[in-house]
Amino acid sequence: MNSYKYLYLFWLVPTAFLFLALHQVSVYYSLTDTYENGESYTAEVLDFELKQIAAQTNGFIVLQFNDEEGNQIQRKLSLPVEVAGQLQQMRVIPVRYQQKASQEIVIMPTYETHKNLVWTNIAMAAIALLILVIIAIFVHRYTNKKLRSKDKKIVFERID
Repeated sequence: MNSYKYLYLFWLVPTAFLFLALHQVSVYYSLTDTYENGESYTAEVLDFELKQIAAQTNGFIVLQFNDEEGNQIQRKLSLPVEVAGQLQQMRVIPVRYQQKASQEIVIMPTYETHKNLVWTNIAMAAIALLILVIIAIFVHRYTNKKLRSKDKKIVFERID
């Protein structure tokens, strides 16, 4: 079996970025749908933690509120640092809630920041996808050329 055939697997890298971009588009639409069509509630902050570990800063918040049917809703939401900073001092937070959405809860004070963060993720994934598709095309052409040529062995030469 020719080892150059494995180079076709490079197409998996742009495919991963395509799925990442599509996932972020889905998050954006679900976030917008919950914000526009969800019910407004006032949530009590039960717990809030901001972790700062070397180059990583993130946190979580635990919210609790009662929906219109009287059910008590309690969710633990992870927070990026951009969003967590805005919520540090708040004990009561207005939220939008839509029960069967993939983004069930939207925190109203951080909605614009969250939306901009998702747009940034979409843009980065799209740019990476574009660059990797161009690279994959060149790898594909190179692989086709090597598979058609008579020299079908990969030769590693050590130069000391």
